[in-house]
Amino acid sequence: MRWALVFLCCLTCTVAGAAPPTLEVKAQTQLALTKVRMDGGGLAEISGSLVDRLTGDGLAQMRVTVRVGDRDVVAITKPDGSFAVDVPVDPGQVTITMSFRGGGSVDPAQPLVVTTDPSRSSVTLTIAKIDDSKAGADLVVRALADDLGVKLPVSIEVGAPGDDRTTPLLRTTTGDTFLLPRGKVGGAGAHHVRAIFGGDDTRQPATADSTVELSASSTTSIDVSTKDLAYEDDLDVTGYVRDDDSAPLPRAAVTLSSGDRRLAQSLTGDDGSFKFKVEGEILGSGQWGVQVLAEPPSTFVKSSRSDIAIVTVARPQPVPVSYTIIGFIASIAAAGGFFIARAKPWERFRRAALAATVDAGDAGAAVPATGGLVANKPSIVSTLRRPQDDGFSGVVRDTVRGRPVDGAVVRLTLGELANEVCTQRDGTFTLDGLAVGEWSAEVAAPGYVTERFGVTIPHRGELRDVRVDLVPVRERVFQLYRRAAEPVLPEPRLWGVWSPRQIVDHVRAKRPSPALAELTDFVEELYFSPRVAAEAVLPGTSERVDRAVRERGRAPSPPVRPSAP
Repeated sequence: MRWALVFLCCLTCTVAGAAPPTLEVKAQTQLALTKVRMDGGGLAEISGSLVDRLTGDGLAQMRVTVRVGDRDVVAITKPDGSFAVDVPVDPGQVTITMSFRGGGSVDPAQPLVVTTDPSRSSVTLTIAKIDDSKAGADLVVRALADDLGVKLPVSIEVGAPGDDRTTPLLRTTTGDTFLLPRGKVGGAGAHHVRAIFGGDDTRQPATADSTVELSASSTTSIDVSTKDLAYEDDLDVTGYVRDDDSAPLPRAAVTLSSGDRRLAQSLTGDDGSFKFKVEGEILGSGQWGVQVLAEPPSTFVKSSRSDIAIVTVARPQPVPVSYTIIGFIASIAAAGGFFIARAKPWERFRRAALAATVDAGDAGAAVPATGGLVANKPSIVSTLRRPQDDGFSGVVRDTVRGRPVDGAVVRLTLGELANEVCTQRDGTFTLDGLAVGEWSAEVAAPGYVTERFGVTIPHRGELRDVRVDLVPVRERVFQLYRRAAEPVLPEPRLWGVWSPRQIVDHVRAKRPSPALAELTDFVEELYFSPRVAAEAVLPGTSERVDRAVRERGRAPSPPVRPSAP
């Protein structure tokens, strides 16, 4: 498939069996002139290409019209989108117009008008990425004139992907490597790069376009308020998240953890800073390593972990008996005065906080990450009434990062009845007017493990403002990997203290068995790749883990050296 433009259209269907509308997506096209060359007999060979504007893939079997003067010639594109025609031309400069009217699943292309002299040599430019550098990417422009490499002066312009508007950046010579500086072109991400040769007395003008992706790393710092913490005190953890250019990364997801425990989650501010406050009681007495994981919002900026800060929490100190008695008497007196002055009996019927408003990461030590439905507790008044609520509403969240999941599909089925809705940008959904019965619920989203559970209609309010936690597929894969990789670590407690990158590199450095080496390569590609991991990889991952564990069990024990006489 030469182009793949897939858009997900979510439609809330409150009436069972309603058919969603059909969304037709057409490819945007772009014409390019490759070569104009005289053959010596009064004919000019004109070649070009028709490609998908977004992906760069060629479009085959398309009719392109080439006009030279008042003469039109129709060319049919080849499988790679290229075409060529021979047209009679007069000596001197000619104006060539190429057009594509579109049709079927492709849109018309913007007509391309070029004025050139076919008697001059045709020049072809190409842009290639040599390597990534700390400041951007090293590129090179190569030029061919009559199929021979030549040195030509070219200007480099940059712009947004899919936009023909570009801005001059620098001048260079073909064949020479030059830097595309990340700081001058708008930072990490995809950029439209254009090379232009204006032509000379013997060569025709030429232009080349390419999309170049610039990536960057992030750096996370950490600072703790103290390394010796009293059991009753709070620990303040602060720091910053910045990229390779020392620019702050706002709205990056930061997670404070200790070993396998997630202690708190937040987002960085506009200056890239973050701050956590953790009670010593939550950590517990003893020595602990705390670390911050930062995940920038852009897929072109890599995540990072801070250094590990070691904090020692003292044992809880016993409270003197006299303090306890005084505190108890003061509490009784304060409570009695409060209830006498401002007694409000109906306050006891106030409902507890809704599950949808409770952060999915508040559990702290939820290891491993689990998903599922978190229902609400009905109020005391509701328990005295018969079930009468026929709706189901709440929010779908990422159980690891605590973020709402946009576009998750919530589907309820009861026999032949089916109700389906997609979550909004804030992860919320609502289904009303459900029939009485035991519905089967399924919540699914790309890159997450599907959750299934039962829903009883009607209810007393416990299915309003619920929370559905979804586990990312890549996190579930790394949890499965633990059974095979943890025995290779120097100490089991390092799992959760070391970053996933440190664990994968250590396992590979230990020259693992073939099955474990294959499993490690598979986990590394899936966990660190920016692509969305499909749920279908989980069964195969479990089989790979079992194979690696069995192979380790069959490994022969090292020979025992005989003791010296």
